[in-house]
Amino acid sequence: MGACPGGLSPGLVPSAFRRGTILGYGNREYARAAAETPKATWDQGNAECVALMEFLKLSDEAGLDVPADHRWLRQWNPFNNVVGHSIGISNWPPNELYEALAIAQHHGVPTRLLDFSYDPNVAAYFAAEKPIGEEVAVWCVDLQLIALAGKDLRCRLEVLSVPRLRNRNLAAQRALFLLDLDVAVGRYAPLESSIADHIRRGAQVGRMPEGSYGVRKFSLPTSECEALLDLLRKLGVDRAHLMPSFDEVVRELESRRRRCDLSQVPIVGSAV
Repeated sequence: MGACPGGLSPGLVPSAFRRGTILGYGNREYARAAAETPKATWDQGNAECVALMEFLKLSDEAGLDVPADHRWLRQWNPFNNVVGHSIGISNWPPNELYEALAIAQHHGVPTRLLDFSYDPNVAAYFAAEKPIGEEVAVWCVDLQLIALAGKDLRCRLEVLSVPRLRNRNLAAQRALFLLDLDVAVGRYAPLESSIADHIRRGAQVGRMPEGSYGVRKFSLPTSECEALLDLLRKLGVDRAHLMPSFDEVVRELESRRRRCDLSQVPIVGSAV
């Protein structure tokens, strides 16, 4: 099972398909703003490609260990040589860039991947850490049930993971990513709707009992987020453990200080 944090969003919609998301950073020729639903046109795929290329290129220039270092990065002008009318929604993304896309998505680049975790406590932490609106939610997807329904029933769901040796955050978060390949053939719906339809068809052909659920949403009022975070910290689910670095250890300690309200502690006395 995979779990994904969420809130008052239209559902399980990848960031690259959310209305108003800007795809691209410094390349005005190919940058685009996402529409209501992904368009089966060349500029949708191109814009997603450019955003990824900009992330990889600047990461490489900064001396970072670029995931899935691709031949495109080693061309003289990767933007002119790679993007153009040849990349559209039907042939993006190529599977050799799945790892790079997963890393980019994890660090905030808009992609058509959805972040999940094998640990529902991890999803609950990220949902409660920065609540939006009146409630937060965790979406749970039963990957085994989806497989049982049968891939021939039009649920083309790709489960992606990345090598954890070089990705400590993703290892700590037990992260995985889901990619809906139906988008590539011009069909689109929020992922929870696609999965629900898939499970219903599986039940209709007798592959599972009627009333089976492949996806569930568990909600909590935002007023309960602090209590939830306190419970999760007792289980070792906090910034220091999920994003292990000295910086995140200090951020977690500062968070604990704020919760303890140390603003009125005694002033250090002078030596007598």
